[in-house]
Amino acid sequence: MKQLVVLITCSLFLFLRSEAQEDTISQRIVLIGDAGQLTNGRHPVVDAVRNLIPMDNKTTVLFLGDNLYKHGLPDDRNLEYYNQARAVLDSQLSVADGTPAKVYMIPGNHDWENGTRGGYDAIIRQQLYVDFLGKPNVKYYPEDGCPGPVEVILGKDSSVAVIMFDSQWWLHPFDKPEIESDCPYKTRDEVVTQIGDLLARNSKRLVLIACHHPFESNGMHGGYYTLKQHIFPFTDMKKNLYIPLPVLGSIYPISRSVFGTPQDIKHPTYTNMIQEISAEVKASSTNVVYVSGHDHNLQYIRKNGYNYIVSGGGCKQNRTSKSSNSLFNSTSMGFSVMEVSKNKNVNITFYTVADSSIVKAFSAPVLNFSKIADTTQVKEIEKYVSKYQDTTTIAARRDFVPLHGLKKFFMGQNYRPEWSTPVNMRVLNINTEKGGLKIRSLGGGKQTKSLLLADNKGREWVLRSMVKNTANVIPDVQRSEMAKNLVTELSSASHPYSALVVPVLAKPLDIAVPHPELFFVPDDPALGIYRPLFANTVCMLEEKEPSFDGSNTKTTAKTFNKMLEENDHRPDEEAVLRARLLDMILGDFDRHFDQWKWASKDTGQGKIYYPVPRDRDQAMFNSDGFIIRTLSGRSLPFLKGFSYDIQKINWLNYAARDFDRIFLAGLNEDRWKQTINGIQQKLTDTIIRRAINTMPPEIGHFKNEEIIQKMISRRNQLSSEALTYYRFLSKKVNVVGSNEKEYFKITGVEGGKLQVKVLARKKGNDTTFTMYNRVFDPAITKEIRLYGLHDDDVFEIDQNA
Repeated sequence: MKQLVVLITCSLFLFLRSEAQEDTISQRIVLIGDAGQLTNGRHPVVDAVRNLIPMDNKTTVLFLGDNLYKHGLPDDRNLEYYNQARAVLDSQLSVADGTPAKVYMIPGNHDWENGTRGGYDAIIRQQLYVDFLGKPNVKYYPEDGCPGPVEVILGKDSSVAVIMFDSQWWLHPFDKPEIESDCPYKTRDEVVTQIGDLLARNSKRLVLIACHHPFESNGMHGGYYTLKQHIFPFTDMKKNLYIPLPVLGSIYPISRSVFGTPQDIKHPTYTNMIQEISAEVKASSTNVVYVSGHDHNLQYIRKNGYNYIVSGGGCKQNRTSKSSNSLFNSTSMGFSVMEVSKNKNVNITFYTVADSSIVKAFSAPVLNFSKIADTTQVKEIEKYVSKYQDTTTIAARRDFVPLHGLKKFFMGQNYRPEWSTPVNMRVLNINTEKGGLKIRSLGGGKQTKSLLLADNKGREWVLRSMVKNTANVIPDVQRSEMAKNLVTELSSASHPYSALVVPVLAKPLDIAVPHPELFFVPDDPALGIYRPLFANTVCMLEEKEPSFDGSNTKTTAKTFNKMLEENDHRPDEEAVLRARLLDMILGDFDRHFDQWKWASKDTGQGKIYYPVPRDRDQAMFNSDGFIIRTLSGRSLPFLKGFSYDIQKINWLNYAARDFDRIFLAGLNEDRWKQTINGIQQKLTDTIIRRAINTMPPEIGHFKNEEIIQKMISRRNQLSSEALTYYRFLSKKVNVVGSNEKEYFKITGVEGGKLQVKVLARKKGNDTTFTMYNRVFDPAITKEIRLYGLHDDDVFEIDQNA
């Protein structure tokens, strides 16, 4: 019996020992933040990493922002400072040269020119320099000054996901890529939504949320100050500036710890970022570690079940205070290394660096993610078999019930009957619709959710929630002043089925538009992790690339950049004007840059881009409530609404004014009149009636006839109202060339008018084709601005001009 016990004990010991031996390192992530300067011509922390850490295919080096002090990468015209900054970047990016290790670099506030007006240009210069080096194992994320997020999956076993986003983009108060840009995600809402989507899709992996700014910190940016800062406040600016200011010196640390600067956690914008993203993390996953720099120290904090690594000791030192949540604090320069084992154990080790001395200062287990709860909410044991009816009858929103009494007077009935009336619609079966659809990703912001889908032929489709995003079209200042329930009332003023009307109106005008279809989305397990968001909702399904020939489209930013690069790439301005005049008839006030895609036609002498308008959430927007009518008088004049008269047409087009100045700059008054006349002839009463009757018949008796008469009236008013807007746009006109050679010819013509021609130019003054030709009337146009941009342009102004 004793022999049996000994045998079992020995076997168990050998088994556990073999298991321990098999738990090898699968991923190693080196975290270096705030490494933006050299010390005596070298970089001690980067040298320490290069000498100590194996740079094999298991290793990833992550630079956590502030890669250059103090104002990012300067323009190369300032050659001395440019070369100094370049040397710092070279020292960092060479850490894994000639090895299979990967290097990722993300930006910080100092890379954005320390958060000043030139930040966007500085961040683009830094990324372009990193890309120019052409190192195969180095990547700068996010790209093009965009906020991200960017997902990187590490290792052969794909057990670790890094979600990188640019936290300085969120905090930056000056020029940055937003709604008019070509970024995949352009708003804070979209950034938060996509982080939540990535967390859900990586729920069975270890997820590192990597950005420059920490979500928890016991350092200066976290609002922690010692007695030293109260007595010697200037030591925060200069280490040895010991000028005692007792009592008076407390003003600085107290005010900063309460209110914060834009770079401190206590600042409202910074706090908002933390709250918004942390809410997505809590809703999606627990196997998350936040990694960051910013505070010039080393910290490991565990709070409310989450782990926070601050590894900002890349080249500077600053104070840190110990709290009940602190597991490790060090004011030394250094770095940290996170190791992930085959058995999904995660360990963190901090190394401090002083001159050539490297000390392993702290090491501890972080978590084990081998047992992760199922977060998809799809818990069926048996195989699900779809048994849907083909159609169902349901309201778009059941919470928008008709109002009565004073509430109706103040808030307005709006389109509440249309929203709350059950209508018959098809039931979406993802597995069979369009030959079978596969979910690719989540889209939209917090107000409107959408799913990007693909059919079995690779064509992409978008499933859009019927919940409108009216609040997002209100400027931030006014939006913050509006009560929460008023935002809901704005949604009820948007017509639920307005998008269904547009294709019939657009066809005779030769405008390419999406063709949305109305669907009820059931509680289908095929929705996967998106089931809680879309189950039992009403949505519209439409093609993602609705060009005439089904070819891919470009965003407005990419189209405009192409026009700047090559002078034989021009917009079809008459097609743009037709689309914009239709917007005015529909009363659609939300026509900013991101509401357009562009398809192209090859002319044999370059490309012509024609517009593809999309997102008709605000078409026929109208409120009959006292509050909105009052606000539209002064505060929000673009909310005048879809009435019989086109009211305040310049304000109706407020969101599109810059778009129109770019893409309608070549059309004179005669061409506007011709286009207006063509629309009035082609958009007949019969077509308008047919378009409105495409909406569900169950709501036809509410306002359909009123909408038809309003649309006919607005069409008839285009002759006068659209020309009012033409004169507004024509007061100051930008004539923009390209980065190629052009010939600008300005000539006086009969009647005191001015002709501006721009011709594409070869060598000498030989011209190839006319890019731009418009005659200006000085009674309307007061200023013309000519932009030659790059290369060798010629400007010729006649004496009679």
